[in-house]
Amino acid sequence: MESLSWLPMFMQLVLLGPQEALVPSQIRVYVVPHHHVDMGWLHTVQESMQAYVTDVYASVVEDLTRNEQHRFIIVDQEFFRLWWDGIASAKQKLQVHELVAQRRLEFVLGGQVMHDEAVTHVDDQILQLTEGHGFLYETFGIRPQFSWQVDSFGASATTPTLFALAGFNGHVISRIDYDLKVAMQQKQEMQFVWRGSRSLLEQQEIFTHILDGNGYCSEVFVFQDQRMDEMFTPSDMTVSKDNIQMYTEKLLNNAWERFIHFQTEHVLWPWGCDSQFFNASVQFANMDHLMNHINSLTPNTGVFLEYATLSDYFQAIHSKRMSWKVRNQHDFLPYSSDVLHSWTGFYTSRSGLKGLARRASALLYAGESMFTRFLLAPHGFLDPAWALQQLQQLRWAVSEVQDHYAITGTHTPNVRDMYEEHLSTGMKGVLKLMASIIQDMSPVLSGPEPGGHLAVVYNPLAWTVTTIVTLTVDFPEVNLTDETGNPVPAQVQNSKEMPSAYDLLVLTTIPGLSYRYYVIRPMRRAQKDTQETGASVGSTKQFDRRPRKNHKQVARRLVHVENDCYTVFLDKDTNLMDSIWERQSNQTIRVTQEFMEYYNHHGWGQESISDNSVFTPNGTAKPAWAAVEMEILEGQLVTEIRQDFYRTGNDSDPTYTIYSRLARGPPGADGELLCHRLEQEYRVGPLELNCEAILRTSTNLNTGRVLYSDNNGYQMQRRAYKEYEANTIARNYYPMTQSAFIQDRQSRLVLLSEQAHGVSSQGSGQMEVMLHRRLWNNKQGTSSDDLTLNDTSVVHSVLWLLLGPRTLTRDLGPRSGVALQHRPVVLIPDLSETTQVRPDFQQQEAVTLPPSLHLQILSIPGWTYNLNHTKHLQNLQKGHQGQVKVDFRRVLLRLRHLYEKGQHPVRSQPVTVNLQSVLRGLGSVVSVEERSLTGTWDVSTLHRWSWKIRDGHQLGGLCAPGSGLCPGFPA
Repeated sequence: MESLSWLPMFMQLVLLGPQEALVPSQIRVYVVPHHHVDMGWLHTVQESMQAYVTDVYASVVEDLTRNEQHRFIIVDQEFFRLWWDGIASAKQKLQVHELVAQRRLEFVLGGQVMHDEAVTHVDDQILQLTEGHGFLYETFGIRPQFSWQVDSFGASATTPTLFALAGFNGHVISRIDYDLKVAMQQKQEMQFVWRGSRSLLEQQEIFTHILDGNGYCSEVFVFQDQRMDEMFTPSDMTVSKDNIQMYTEKLLNNAWERFIHFQTEHVLWPWGCDSQFFNASVQFANMDHLMNHINSLTPNTGVFLEYATLSDYFQAIHSKRMSWKVRNQHDFLPYSSDVLHSWTGFYTSRSGLKGLARRASALLYAGESMFTRFLLAPHGFLDPAWALQQLQQLRWAVSEVQDHYAITGTHTPNVRDMYEEHLSTGMKGVLKLMASIIQDMSPVLSGPEPGGHLAVVYNPLAWTVTTIVTLTVDFPEVNLTDETGNPVPAQVQNSKEMPSAYDLLVLTTIPGLSYRYYVIRPMRRAQKDTQETGASVGSTKQFDRRPRKNHKQVARRLVHVENDCYTVFLDKDTNLMDSIWERQSNQTIRVTQEFMEYYNHHGWGQESISDNSVFTPNGTAKPAWAAVEMEILEGQLVTEIRQDFYRTGNDSDPTYTIYSRLARGPPGADGELLCHRLEQEYRVGPLELNCEAILRTSTNLNTGRVLYSDNNGYQMQRRAYKEYEANTIARNYYPMTQSAFIQDRQSRLVLLSEQAHGVSSQGSGQMEVMLHRRLWNNKQGTSSDDLTLNDTSVVHSVLWLLLGPRTLTRDLGPRSGVALQHRPVVLIPDLSETTQVRPDFQQQEAVTLPPSLHLQILSIPGWTYNLNHTKHLQNLQKGHQGQVKVDFRRVLLRLRHLYEKGQHPVRSQPVTVNLQSVLRGLGSVVSVEERSLTGTWDVSTLHRWSWKIRDGHQLGGLCAPGSGLCPGFPA
């Protein structure tokens, strides 16, 4: 037997382990081969496919077919689907089916991508997961049961909840705060039962494993392959007689380092890293040699290695029947990789892409329900297969951009261009589909008057919406009528974006999943002489440019604008907002807003530099403007405040602009949401180099620097300000996907966002939102890969501000957030002739849900498989010849309870829904089957693993069917 001179070092590691940890008679190491490639980052999808991905799948399938002891896990489905649909041979497909059936090739996570967890919306997370799971189930009859969420930059409490709802039994994460990971490793708390939802608690708990400090990589054990493309080059020498002792020592010591942080003798040892297994046979041949050698030493070392899938490892852990600690609904955000690198910059990076991704998601949502309603009703000549193809193309693009290197903005400019092209192409297709549906269902006929427009406004929500929609016209005197020929309340004013155009503001009330039709014409001279009135024209007040003042004035000269809910006071000496009076509480709250900028280090020699991912300011934020101009446009429907912020007093163009709107809607419930919000749109940029722009809203609320921000638009997290050894400002930034608020005992200030931003409360009564970043540095690697974020664009962001008693805002906040996310879609085809109403036109029946519920999706997914699992597997075994016909009568319906448990005394109660009654407007409901979140399980057959917890109880499983829609529950 050869010398084991390295064993004393191994035993020293044993003695350095936790005192309470007992060394088992044998440590079992589960070597899980995997590869990781980002859906973008440095290279486009096509570049990665050509340089690397294609050979990975081909070589892995070939090797596993030849070697029964080998295993492999596949994570992301976009790359695999591209290989499967466009490259894989019939022989390779047959081999994959056999390997999957033998459980040697395992699909984990199974979504289209490994989504980011900080700045993605829950709806989009579900979409990309559904896309991937649908493909796997339809192709192989499998449902992934374990996650591999190992590279997202922090961990949200939403994700484990969704995975539990999708039928997962185990959840793997990696990137959490460095100091928290060290503490959890020392306490052996890296495995726990996570109850990610405060509303669902044990109903949707999931066993969670955090990878230790080694992460998901095993970079030392990637062996040389002369065929490797220069884009991806490993460095380790092949295993030989001369170096096998060195490799043995490294692997055993690494396995022990992992073992001491966990409570069982089972060690999860991920083998692989970014862009590896280009040639699987080379990798496996070397690892076979090494593992056989190590296993021959097991009597001396007590360590045994075996190839495994993720399910092999979790089954071993589950079989121990141990009791585990419970973690509540708190997340692992923000993420810092070390004391100087806080990954909070990506909450805002590439703001333009973040906005485009969310608008594409909203358009897809509207297109899905419009197509579903259209197809279930009598229709004309629209080809359903073509229509479904348009939706599928945008589903793919929206799913793709949820990747942790996509929507985060942490990629190169050429990758950004790829995402934007995919999203824009998909949006054009869905808009074309919606226009075709409108043309087929339009209530109008044509006759000979040019110059007019037909505006079709579609409400994609399942409740009645009263709002203001903005249309752009090129004439100031407008005649506006609805589908019945009656005049419609409207207001015309100078366009805020185009000097030669006009904004036509239309007050509309639209039932759920319904349309309104508006005919827009320039008023003729004959009309002007009659009693018929056109759109009203508001008055305009100009306020001269005012310089920024460094001292506070005691006396203030105020001007005010108002609607039935708010009075907004503005200071004429500064042209800034001063305060807001809220009617219900009869309270006046001091509210001021200004743009500020953080500056950062950017040169060689700096310990930490801001980049796409990291936020590292070199001090507190400074005012970014020297003077402000203001204009107030007051009309019958809307009062708009336009504030231009100039970087210097002599600038001709503003760097920042705020457009604020107060609307006057109808009294009662229909106008409640419209009245109780101040709609704001911001124009930001171009920025100077190496600065990060924020909007800081300051109030006199006594908040103690406690902020509340959302996890993915799903639930709120309390964020108390913390002091740190370094980088305190950045480490107190959090993601705001849809909403954030501050409050004192009486009042709450809520900000609702159209897209993701970074948000923080750096002072009591303050809330700041990062809107834009422009960075450049010469740090090695960052500049060579073009990851410096030299973003010269002008970004447009939208926030809605709600202010009032906590009882009011907790009621209106969730519904207002959904109303912002899914505003009515406006389609405007040109008219070349006179428009008349079709006499036989009848509007479709509205779809209306209870106010605490949200129609999360209504779509025709295009599934071709049999919903009976046994029959589906039988069909797969027989093999399909050609394309199976899509069942266009199969509809995917997902409802979500908007209110968390205890959030509201009435709205938070479980809701029972009579689908036959609610969906009456869609047609006859023939059958209803309750499915898992991604649609691949019949919930009556879904039996997730249960786990013992420390208090002795054994819990697990789904929210009971038939018990009503649980608070916070998407079904």
